[in-house]
Amino acid sequence: MKHMRFAVLSSAVCALALTAACQEERAITSAPVGARGFGSNLSRVAANLPRGRAIFPATAIASATPAADSIIVELAGLDSLTGANYVVWVGNDSATKFVRATGLLSQLRTDTVLNASGDPVVSSATAALGTVNQFSNGGQNRFFRFATTRAAMGIADIDSANTIIVSVETGTPGATPGARRALWARRSQAAAVGGRLTAGVRFGNFAARRTEEFVFSTSTAANQPFGPLAFSASSMPIIPRGRIEVRGSIYTVTDSNYYRPPVGYFYEAWAVRTDTLGRFIDTVSLGQKATPFPGRKSFYDADTQITDPLFMFGTPTPVIFAAQHRVAADTVAGSIVSNTPWREFAWTFVTLQNKFSPVGRMGAGIVMNVNNPSSISFR
Repeated sequence: MKHMRFAVLSSAVCALALTAACQEERAITSAPVGARGFGSNLSRVAANLPRGRAIFPATAIASATPAADSIIVELAGLDSLTGANYVVWVGNDSATKFVRATGLLSQLRTDTVLNASGDPVVSSATAALGTVNQFSNGGQNRFFRFATTRAAMGIADIDSANTIIVSVETGTPGATPGARRALWARRSQAAAVGGRLTAGVRFGNFAARRTEEFVFSTSTAANQPFGPLAFSASSMPIIPRGRIEVRGSIYTVTDSNYYRPPVGYFYEAWAVRTDTLGRFIDTVSLGQKATPFPGRKSFYDADTQITDPLFMFGTPTPVIFAAQHRVAADTVAGSIVSNTPWREFAWTFVTLQNKFSPVGRMGAGIVMNVNNPSSISFR
């Protein structure tokens, strides 16, 4: 009898302990059903990543008229910067000698609006931004053209001008590009187009030896005037995968198989609210990419460090093999609409952010996205 009483008492104590340990967000025997969860798989997009083309003189060294030997760099997918600038450098073949370029900068802005019939209409406007040796402009719908000459840069006729680097610099740049050498083009990788040599810009980490560089994505240049058709959206060889889910007020993005970011960049996820016509009206950050529970270590410095060898490994370029973004609606302003968490948030994006872009603003480069199901956006 005593044994029976002890068994009953033990069972009751265990049940109480189990109930105490299992908070409301976990299912238990007496309450097996929690809040409903809705989700969808992410898709690789790689849209609007930093990209462009470089146009070189047809000769390896200057001609008899060096002033006519123009060097042109056209770029898109740039974030606007705070506390830093983009700087264009022209170097020799071996990337051992550089000149900081000064040139004419112009901007082409494209906008898409809906007319009275609800059809999209594209408009564009060009603005001259003057003669510069650095700039901080950027934006999802902006294209930039930087044009200079050997004479303007003071490059000797006997020197080659076959390497272009666009770096991100803080303070006063030195004599060579800094560590953030994310965009570059080589004359040796150019093709003849209209009497000039044109090369697609590479995005990643530049190295003097091609075997040591890290290419996150590559642009394909076209024989088209400066504008949206001049170079294609960058192609990204790796294929990330993942899934979003909303369960009650909790929004998660669980994904994997990402290249480490180029130096100076990090991954961030966003939920985007739209109106009934599908127009973007608000964005909410879902935070920086981090290791899964329970570690939850940020991958912010994954561009230069191995954040956690359990979830980031591989050679020669480390890959993030497991990651998650997780946020509760009651901790984010604007995420609760009509008393329903995440209502009207119709899109999820994972972006590659420049570390000097404005905090809390979704950047230009999109790596993954999904059109959220109506079970999330209109429940």
